[in-house]
Amino acid sequence: MDISVVIPLYNKAAFIERAVRSVLSQSVPVAEVIIVDDGSTDNGAELVTALNNKKVTLHSQLNNGVSSARNIGVSLCSSPFVAFLDADDYWHEHFIAEIKALNNAQPDAKLLCTGYEFSTQHSRAKAVNTFMSEQYGILPDYFAACSLQDLPITSSSVCIEKDSLLDIGGFPEDLSLGEDQVVWAKMACKWPVAYAKRVSAVYDLAASISEKPQVDYVKPSPHLKAFEQLLVQGGVPSKMRHTLEYLMHLTVMSSVKRNLLKGRKKEAFNLLVHAPLLQWDWYRAFAFLLVPLPNRCTRWLLSSNKLRRFNNN
Repeated sequence: MDISVVIPLYNKAAFIERAVRSVLSQSVPVAEVIIVDDGSTDNGAELVTALNNKKVTLHSQLNNGVSSARNIGVSLCSSPFVAFLDADDYWHEHFIAEIKALNNAQPDAKLLCTGYEFSTQHSRAKAVNTFMSEQYGILPDYFAACSLQDLPITSSSVCIEKDSLLDIGGFPEDLSLGEDQVVWAKMACKWPVAYAKRVSAVYDLAASISEKPQVDYVKPSPHLKAFEQLLVQGGVPSKMRHTLEYLMHLTVMSSVKRNLLKGRKKEAFNLLVHAPLLQWDWYRAFAFLLVPLPNRCTRWLLSSNKLRRFNNN
């Protein structure tokens, strides 16, 4: 099982060396590392070049977005499997070893993921998902696993069979947010999703937040449109339709939560009343009760995790 690694790079000079070194220091070596610089304006590309490692290839392009960078990277890969790593995240030295062990345990899976942890400047916390209970297993329902706890897959804890990724069309380049979630969803609808429980990747929250663009708090994530298309086109197995619909509901409720936290009560109320993807559950009912409360009270209730199962998409 040969594995290529694709790292999209855009203005992450402060982190890219750490990411690349975490790949090169794997206990089981990778075949190659493809870094696609998506029009960075900092010196990240120069830092990659300075590493002077024969396994590392740098490809530069005009700024076309992270999906374009990933797709270009995949097209340049020579291996049958592709692992992805964001430039501001990194792997533990056993990540590739876990992926290969998982592939041996679940050879029919086309998407392989590992456990991961969140990192801040002062602490680390393991991502929690009770659906990932075995050392090496198959998610019985990917959308259910996404709905109530931390997401089972990130763009730095995943390895995909290249031909299967190409079969679903790669990463959607018309989406500005949630493009990776569309890929995982399409894969999960066609093939088993395998997981290794061991924490093997690190999601750097501090780095992600510092580089995050301004979020549109009014509109839910645009990747919901792709989920709707999956349902309409019959691309979702019947046993997973209900859980996907509920995940979409929770994703809209996440936007409701963000609006409430920002004091945008009118926008939150309009979503609660008019968003067609919403279902009736206690989260929606409780959110209605929060709308007339003073902003300070609303923020306290939300920040103290009184609605902790709002989806974090």
